[in-house]
Amino acid sequence: MTLQEMRERFQKGDDPFGLTIEKWVRIRKFLDAVLTLNDFQELFRGTVIAVPFCFEFQVKDCFGCPLEEICSRGKREKFQRLIRLFQAYTLAGDMLPKERLTKEVDNFLIELEMIEQKSKGIIH
Repeated sequence: MTLQEMRERFQKGDDPFGLTIEKWVRIRKFLDAVLTLNDFQELFRGTVIAVPFCFEFQVKDCFGCPLEEICSRGKREKFQRLIRLFQAYTLAGDMLPKERLTKEVDNFLIELEMIEQKSKGIIH
C-alpha cells in the first residue's frame, strides 16, 4: 500500500484501524514470499509508510493517538524496535532467520487488534 493510497482511502472515510491493520497484514503476507535482499528492501519501504493516525496526530506530537502506547518514543517503542529489526533484514537479508521477523510482525498485529478493540470499547 502506498502513502497516496493510504491517504486517499482515509480521506474517503475508511476506518483508520482497518487501514493500519490491512497495511501490516499485507506486509506479513509479503514476508512469506520474501527470498532476496531486494525483497527485504522492498518490504522495509512498506513498513515506513505512515498510517492514517499519523496524518491526524503527528501535528500534535502524537498526543491522543490511539497507537501512542506502541509507537511513541519513551514508551514501549514496539514500533521502533520492529522497524529496526526490518532494517537489519535489509542489510543481511536471508542470512538471518525469517522466523524471528515473522513472529514480531504477528505479535504486532495482535497488539494492533487489541488496541483497536480497546479503543472501540469492545474490551476494557
